[in-house]
Amino acid sequence: MQPFEKLTNRLNEALEKIEISLETELENRENDNSLEALISENEGLKRQVDSLKAELENSSKDREAHSNIEGLSAELSNLKEEREQEKKELQSLYDQLSAALAASGETV
Repeated sequence: MQPFEKLTNRLNEALEKIEISLETELENRENDNSLEALISENEGLKRQVDSLKAELENSSKDREAHSNIEGLSAELSNLKEEREQEKKELQSLYDQLSAALAASGETV
């Protein structure tokens, strides 16, 4: 081989190495950009998960509060019913007392 051909071959090899190096660098940059995009998307998804967790916790608290309200409402209804029964019993006792006193000539 002549010195000119050797030099040409060496230059071609050097150019190929430079081209490969540039292609690799370009791929690395694309991968870096892709990785940054994935990291950003992942952070966004984490924020969404945190938001959904908070919403679920609030929903659970709301359900618990609603359940407590229903329980208290039922208890209140029972107490009202008991007061009504007591009221009827007191009225009946009053009526009996009034009748007994009337029979004896006394008044209430």
